[in-house]
This record gives sequence, structure tokens and C-alpha cells, in this order.
Amino acid sequence: IHGFWVDQEERCRREAFEMLSKLQDFAQEGTFGANITTTTTTTTTASPPQPPNPHDADLDLDQLDEALDRITKMFDPVDFGFGTPKFPNPARLSFLLRLAHFPKEVRDVVGDKDVDNATAMAVGTLRRIRDGGLRDHVGAGAGFMRFSVTSDWSMPHFEKMVGENALLLGVFLDAWLGGAEGEMRLDNEFADVVLELADYLVSPVVRLPAGGFVTSEVADSFYRRGDRHVREGAYYLWTRREFDHVVGGEHDSAIAAAYWNVLEDGNIPRDQDPHDEFINQNVLFIGKDAQELSRQFGIPTTEVRRIVEEAREKLQAHRERERVRPERDEKVVVNTNGTVISALARTAAALGSLEEARSAKYLDAARKVASFVKEHLWVGGVLRRFWYGGKASETRAFADDYAFLIEGLLDLYEATLETEWLDWAGELQDTQTRIFYDSIVVSSDAYPPSPRQAHSGGFYSTELETLSHTILRLKSGMDKSAPSTNAVSASNLFRLGALLDNKAYAVQAKETINAFEAEILQYPWLFVSLLEGVVSEKLGVRKVRVERGDGEGLKAYRRLPRGEARALILVKGEEVKSVEEKLDNLTLQEEGPKEVKAEETTAVDVEGKPEPEVLALPVQKDTKGLDETTLRTEDGQVEPQEQQPKEEEKVLV
Repeated sequence: IHGFWVDQEERCRREAFEMLSKLQDFAQEGTFGANITTTTTTTTTASPPQPPNPHDADLDLDQLDEALDRITKMFDPVDFGFGTPKFPNPARLSFLLRLAHFPKEVRDVVGDKDVDNATAMAVGTLRRIRDGGLRDHVGAGAGFMRFSVTSDWSMPHFEKMVGENALLLGVFLDAWLGGAEGEMRLDNEFADVVLELADYLVSPVVRLPAGGFVTSEVADSFYRRGDRHVREGAYYLWTRREFDHVVGGEHDSAIAAAYWNVLEDGNIPRDQDPHDEFINQNVLFIGKDAQELSRQFGIPTTEVRRIVEEAREKLQAHRERERVRPERDEKVVVNTNGTVISALARTAAALGSLEEARSAKYLDAARKVASFVKEHLWVGGVLRRFWYGGKASETRAFADDYAFLIEGLLDLYEATLETEWLDWAGELQDTQTRIFYDSIVVSSDAYPPSPRQAHSGGFYSTELETLSHTILRLKSGMDKSAPSTNAVSASNLFRLGALLDNKAYAVQAKETINAFEAEILQYPWLFVSLLEGVVSEKLGVRKVRVERGDGEGLKAYRRLPRGEARALILVKGEEVKSVEEKLDNLTLQEEGPKEVKAEETTAVDVEGKPEPEVLALPVQKDTKGLDETTLRTEDGQVEPQEQQPKEEEKVLV
């Protein structure tokens, strides 16, 4: 025990600190000790439970307003982000960005000012993550660390989680797409981060030759080859003396050091170095931008950028030559790989002709990992949890593995239009439902129900068969760094229902959301990914019809930031009407109710109410100005979106 403690003391203390910090956050949020996870036990009940009616739920768009209000109160207006230590929290940032891209009914409920403020909070936080110590600033495609132990994002815990980098890629991509004014360009804000993150994910650093992606890069490493002991962050830290020697030239090294805040005595706070491991060491983070350095040193900003880029290349070459890269957790876990598939497919689709070589590389990597998972981990009609050491694990996959893989396959289908991925996603969804779903409908021969069955909707995290050694079967609804299993599953079901024209999937999606009704009503800010499902439940799935062969229409669709669940519906040329003809029909509908016939294309949801009309995209010669409202009509009308002037970074709290 003593030997273990000597070796693992720092890790144990760090993890204990993380747990205490989380408990502190829960206490501040008012959720400490709250029952926020739906469970079922092995206790026998006297009478069968009554299935709730999914249409009687009280969930509504008001919960988005309540969630945003609480998130705004938790927001750090000085350093951005939430709490200390600072986790990127991609799920929450995604929610803040999506508010601006939900249907206008959401903006009507939440308010224009609050929606804009949500975007400002997310964008401001992403800027701090981009410029801070979480980012590995040396080298191309270097990735982000897991979290910062300081409130100002300057001191990272040096572990890199591949799945979280993929989630961050999705959020940065949405910020790039949402912030691009008019034509999407590579000099738009966050474009460089998107490309860097995608390059990291397809690099040999985290991608195995066989095709799958590893789980993580560990925090500890050797400083030099031949060292006997590892220490945290050794691969990433620099003394000022070594930094100047590698960069070379007093003038250039002074500019580069000022850019990355490299100091003679180090820039790591003393209270973050209880064992004196980081004396005189520096974490690279952007201390001054090119404009500030231009004024300070009296040189053009282009010269500053050239010096910084050359310094980066020299530091990268030195690090790769002299230092030992951290070891990897080489398990190929399904949920991590599903997240990577989704991020790479969406990035490749959005880039398109803007960066053809990179787009093709990202898409090829996404295809290969999907094929790898299908070949090696889809065994006998069920998924295995992970692949390691050349073989699949005996452990069967959990519900989150299915959820994130299905999401990745749907995004891969929309990026490639290859139906094999859509077909497999449907097969995986049916398997996930069979193994993990707590069906709300109980057939007559199922009574009395099993004492291990609750019939309340939603997906359990584990299989029924595991109850021999599991006390509780849990349903994950609360977001962590990633969206919850049930939130992703509900989104998948909405999308599959639209893509495959299967209303049963839509019913199941609504049941999944309503399974967490009580928890969402009480703590909506902890279930923001499920709130995205509430939008789809109340306002319908965004169905965008694009003519086969309409490259401009596809490009416009693929460059939409994420909002509610959406589906790409391909149609034949004769099914597409002109925009003018479609608008005339919509105007006529205002004169009175229109009977919906079976042969018409208007979608009808499971309650028999017509869904919002969907505007088809005709072949267009120029769609550079095509925005989100061009693709969708609301309540039978199309209103052109006004371009709001872009303001400076501003957060109202």
C-alpha cells in the first residue's frame, strides 16, 4: 500500500480535488443531494406501473429560458467559462450557440437580448480556450488538454482526451459557421482552430494504423530521452533559457516570449506547484496578440506573425527531436470513435471545396474508423465496448456507445450520401432499443411486468443481464462534458424518423425526453442537451429537401450550424418547386385550413398535426448569401433574416 501511495499520491490527490470541486459546484447550483438520475431497482412492486402519456408532459420552451437564466448566473464574466477548475464543457457551450439557430419561436420565448448574450458567452469562452493554456500551441494539430486548474485558463491538467477534442471540434465548427458573415472563408474566426483540431484527430498521434482512435494521451511524460522518472506536463513545458535557445535571436525570442507569456521565473502560480516540480517552467498561452506586440516593438503585425510562426516551427522540431511524447491509452472505445466520426464528417462536409485536400482526408478517416468499428466491434448483431491488443473486448457495449456511434453514422451519411451508413445506423438503433430501452408500451402478455422493469421511457446505461452484479440500472439524462446518452439518443431517433419516414422513432424520441420530465422541470440547466430535444419535440424536425445533384443546395445545408434535430431529404428534380411557386402556395394557405392528402408531401407528425412547412432547395446559380431562414419556413411564412451588425465581444450578466 505504501508503495502504491508513493507512486500514485499526486494522481489520487488531483482526482480528489476534482471531485471536491464538482461537489462544490453542485452545492452552489442547488443540486447537492438532489435525485437527478432516473433509476430502477430490483425491488418487487405490488402492482404494475402505469405508463405515462408522452403527450401529457409539461415540458415546453420555457425551460430553455430558465436554463439560460441559471447558466448566466453561473457564468464567470471576468475569465469566461464556469467555475474553477475550468472545464471546456462542450455540451453547455453547444447549447449556448444553438439558441441563435433554433426556430424563431425559441427566440420569441427566450428573448433577442438573451439569445445574443448566450452567443457572446459561448464565443468569449471559446476565445479563452483557444488562447489559453489548454491549447497545445506548439506544432500543427496539437489538440487541447482536459481542463484548467486555474480560473483564467492558464494552468492545464495535461491529459488530452480524444473524445473531448472531438466534441470541441464540433463546437468550434458551429462557432465558425455561425460567425461567418456571408461567404464562409478560411480567415473567419475559429477556422484555424477547426483545421488544427481536425488535423490532430487524423494524425498518427491518436489514430492507430488499423483505423481506430485511441482514448487519450496521458498527462505524465519524460522530459528527455533516457530520464528515469516521468512528471506531469514535462513534454509541454519550457524554461525561458531553453525557449530563447531554441527560438534563437534576441529580438525574435523576445517577441515570441512576449506572445506566449514566457517568463524568466516561470509563469506557473506557486500555489499550483506544491511539490516544486514546475520551478522556472512556463505553460505557453497567448499573453499579447499581434497588434499589441506590433505597437510594443514598433514592427508591422505581419512581421510579428512571421516571427511567431517561425518560432512555433522551431519549438515543434526541437520537442519532437528531444522529448518523449506522453503514452497513450490505446483502447479503441466505441463512444469515443463515434464522436470522432461525427466531428470529422461534419468538418469535411462544411469545408468541401474550400479545402478539398483536407476535406477528403477528414472524410476518409471518418469512413475508415466506421468500417473498423463495424468489422471488429460489431459481433453477432451487437457491439463490443472496445478493441485493444488486436482483439475486441468480451465486454458488450453500453447505451452511450450505441448513441454516439449512431450520431456519427448519421453525420457520415449526410457528408457522403452513402446509404450503407444510414442503413447501419437504423440497425444499431433497433439493437439499442431492444437491449437498453425501457419501453413505455407493455403488451398484455407482459403482465405482471418484471420487477426489474419500470416502463417509463428512456434508455438504461447497461443491459438487463448485468443486474446479476449491478444493484441499479441507471438512465443518463444529465450532461457532463459530453451530452447525455438519452439526449443523443433522442436526437438520433428524431433524425432517423425523418430520414426513414418512421413515425415510431419520433414517438420513442418523445418518450425518451419525457422520461426526464420531472428532473428537467426542476433543474433544466443540467439537462441542456435534452432541452434541444424539447425544441424538436415541440416544433418538429427541420427537414431540408435538396434535389439530387444540387451541389450548391447540399453545400448550403452542410454549412448550417447545429440547432434542433434536422434531416437532409433528397428528392428528384420534378419534386422540387421554385422558391416563388412555394411562397405563393404558402401565402394561399393563410386563407384557410388546407386538407392534407396522403399523396401530398406535407409532413404530418404522430399527433396528426401538420408540421411546419419545409422549403425545398432548387438548383441555384449563386447561394453565397443563402442563410438559415432561406431553408426553412415558420408557421407557413418565410421571413428574410436581417443581418445584425457584429458587435465587439460583450457579455451581459
